Amino acid sequence: MQRTRNNTAELTFSALMTALAIILSYFPEIPLAFFAPWLKLDFSFTPLLLLGLSVGPLMMFVALLVTNIAHIIGGTTLGVGEVANIIVGLSFLLPPALLYKKNRTRKSAVIGMGIGILLMVFAGILANRFILLPTFFPNGFEQALSGMGMTLNGYLFGAIAPFNLIKGLLNSLLVFVLYKRLSTFMKEVKHKKDAQVEVR
Repeated sequence: MQRTRNNTAELTFSALMTALAIILSYFPEIPLAFFAPWLKLDFSFTPLLLLGLSVGPLMMFVALLVTNIAHIIGGTTLGVGEVANIIVGLSFLLPPALLYKKNRTRKSAVIGMGIGILLMVFAGILANRFILLPTFFPNGFEQALSGMGMTLNGYLFGAIAPFNLIKGLLNSLLVFVLYKRLSTFMKEVKHKKDAQVEVR
């Protein structure tokens, strides 16, 4: 009976975090024009990582897929950008979720987020080099970048890498600030439910 209640609470929380991630994938999208005008910062990874730390990596992965499938509807990349976002998202989200599941301490979460940020930067470079650029510039992305005053390495390491570094750091900072409060709130809700069952 208690396990059923816990499952219901987890599913409700998962649905809430997924809905929030979908909203945040659209708004606010903050263009970082000093890198490239089409690179826009969003905070959709924040609720997804909160979900991974609270419920677990599997539910977080499902929420990441649902978020990107929903984003295809209003997106402009015909699903290609969403595929790249899933790859980058998993690189960032999985390390802290898995480490925290194994050892539920703040240190594990912080180390996991640090690893996730580094992997996210690396994955972002690879996703752009082998998925996004060849798709959007099929006739030659190096020539296209040159026409915009950028070299391939300059774009990958001077725009994509710092963009993902900033995105990872900001999402991690928000999770670090919010998770303790969220964890306390969820524990209070659970205790209240348990108390209500005992009274009955």
